[in-house]
Amino acid sequence: MKKYFFLILILASSIFQSCQKADSPKLVAEKFLNAMSERNYAEAGKYATKETKKLLKQLQKIDELSGPSDDLKPEKVSIVSEEIQGKKAVVYFKEEGNDLEQTITLKKVEEGDNDPEWKVALKKEEIRLNRDPGLDLQQQEEETPAKLPS
Repeated sequence: MKKYFFLILILASSIFQSCQKADSPKLVAEKFLNAMSERNYAEAGKYATKETKKLLKQLQKIDELSGPSDDLKPEKVSIVSEEIQGKKAVVYFKEEGNDLEQTITLKKVEEGDNDPEWKVALKKEEIRLNRDPGLDLQQQEEETPAKLPS
């Protein structure tokens, strides 16, 4: 009798696990960021919305034309937390050697007949350019170079 109970328990557990969605926003963001740190745009695209996939193709072309730039390459990341509001989520993370907490946005999207999945939906302000966090990116004025003596 104990054998049957044990088998039923294992069967119920495996059915429950197979029906449960394993990919949370935190897990999807981590997979995406790890793929980006390796410059594996195809792998990162698996976790991205259609719009973000277009952006990834542009980044890949830039890498191919000008060589890889460390400005867009995230370091090893650690996920800090996530906030889920309906079909949108924000994941907070930090890069190794940088205390600045950053965010990445995700959306729950349906593709075909599949169940909705969390996908990275990058916003342009989420693309880090290795700039000083105190730098005002909205500043439009350029410094004028000093005149050379004649």
